Amino acid sequence: MSRLDVTEKIINTKVTKGLSWADVAKKVGQSKEWTTALCLGQMTATPVQAKVLGKIFG
Repeated sequence: MSRLDVTEKIINTKVTKGLSWADVAKKVGQSKEWTTALCLGQMTATPVQAKVLGKIFG
């Protein structure tokens, strides 16, 4: 999968599940701005954060 494919999957899953960036951020343990940038491919997740995101969007 390309980064664009992953970003599209994240956004589609977020919308389908009715999640806000704030909801995701709370689970990741960061601000909604940082988490949004992370999910759009502009930041790097720690292994723990990546696992949380995998559970949310996987």
